[in-house]
Amino acid sequence: MEMDLSSISSIKSFADSFNSSPTQLNILINNAGIMACPYQLSMDGVEMQFAVNHLGHFLLTNLLLEKLKVTAKETGIQGRIVNVSSTRS
Repeated sequence: MEMDLSSISSIKSFADSFNSSPTQLNILINNAGIMACPYQLSMDGVEMQFAVNHLGHFLLTNLLLEKLKVTAKETGIQGRIVNVSSTRS
């Protein structure tokens, strides 16, 4: 499944498709990111780096949270959300 983290509609479409699938969700790793890109706005009018690295992950996590909880209840395995960040050396 494809998703563009800079696009609210793409994130919502992905989450709708994933949530309606029988696939379980035990772990969500938010690892995608961009850095030091030229100034540009996302399709939603938000600065691109902020849109991808922060808002995109926040929205995706919130839209998948119920699936993560349901999977934990069905399997007895507690879910995990991992947010990865980095620093510039």
